[in-house]
Amino acid sequence: MQVGARILPSEHWKSAQRAWRLADQMGFDHAWTYDHVAWRERVGNTWYAAMPTLAAAAGITERIHLGTLVSSPNFRHPVPFAKEIVTLDDLSEGRFILGLGAGSSGVDARVMGKEPWSAAERSARFQEFVELTDKLLRTENTDHSGRYYGAKGACIDPDGRTRTRVPIAVAATGPRGMRTAARHADIWVTNGHSPKPGLIAPSATPDLVREQISQLSRICENENRDPLTIRRLVHLTQDRSILESVEVFVDLATQYREAGATDLVVPFPHETSSAHGDLKVLEQIAATAFR
Repeated sequence: MQVGARILPSEHWKSAQRAWRLADQMGFDHAWTYDHVAWRERVGNTWYAAMPTLAAAAGITERIHLGTLVSSPNFRHPVPFAKEIVTLDDLSEGRFILGLGAGSSGVDARVMGKEPWSAAERSARFQEFVELTDKLLRTENTDHSGRYYGAKGACIDPDGRTRTRVPIAVAATGPRGMRTAARHADIWVTNGHSPKPGLIAPSATPDLVREQISQLSRICENENRDPLTIRRLVHLTQDRSILESVEVFVDLATQYREAGATDLVVPFPHETSSAHGDLKVLEQIAATAFR
């Protein structure tokens, strides 16, 4: 199983860069950050943009893959965003992973001065957003006239014929989103389930993830895709208990692997706060479980 770290863009770079270096040195397979204009309790507090943060991280790391977990259509258009993606892929020398999600009706949905989309429109927009982004990253010159997005002669990657397409990770827990993942994603992402989306943060359990992976497998088969060709990433946004000790980490990671997960992402602790776990414990985990 590959293990990743989620590092919030909530510190000045002078301090934040140490976490990215440590994640690389510890042996994490990938490191991710959120792509929001503002986020939950951090609204009004220190919070930086994802893409420049990842560009800076690319320059100070050597082997770890870097990605967004996740970017959404809330304030992005596929054409200029795709140009940023291929630039980040170049800066990281092929280590960038593009994480995409439908987004929510929170702060990001209102920041451009519009009313949040309905659930149906958000889902439809996301499907077209992923489709066009994938096309832009695969095609030398792209034309697209869709319901929500357009492109005319979009030359995103001059080296497109020689560069491998940036891996796409699609976050989806419902049937329509899973179909989008089956059609376009290299990695499927889940953070579990929320009883009240937008009000209560989602959480995951091995049993829930096992059920979701079974559903994804059925959808992949209906889309004529081998389910084993898509990685299955569990993003533990709420479960800090996994970082209590090496033993707890190994036990839970084993349960998720047996449920069918191929990748696990855990919160990277802040040195100045115990809210996301103890950095010393994570160092112990890295020294044993990652080797």
